[in-house]
Amino acid sequence: MHEISIANGILSRAVDAANEHGADRIDALTIEIGRATHVNPEQVVFCLEAIADSTPAAEATIRTETIQPRAECDCGWEGTPESLDLPGGFAPNIRCPDCGQRADLVRGRECRLASIEVPDASPEDKPPARRADEVRGSPS
Repeated sequence: MHEISIANGILSRAVDAANEHGADRIDALTIEIGRATHVNPEQVVFCLEAIADSTPAAEATIRTETIQPRAECDCGWEGTPESLDLPGGFAPNIRCPDCGQRADLVRGRECRLASIEVPDASPEDKPPARRADEVRGSPS
């Protein structure tokens, strides 16, 4: 069940992004999962819900978007492959419907955190503006 490690990576990235924006809560997160990944979106959501407890994403709404596969061939054809057979369980064997040559999968392998939604920070919550020399550090 590799979905737990995928969920762990997505949650870690979401929490890092929330921290980068000074948010202590994540309201929603959206994950893009390509159909060619053969990752089960329902299992990813289940794993995220299981490991998000006690994190800023504990109450987050989790959305998944399926990315349809797209392939291209050297002959100029591009489109949606008819099948995503995985001979040997590795790379999809996609054949061009026009010339029969092997086509390259150019989309549909994504499995990533697409966005997070965090509450708007109130003006009091924003960190004070710093001068450029404070950000870079003063010479010693």
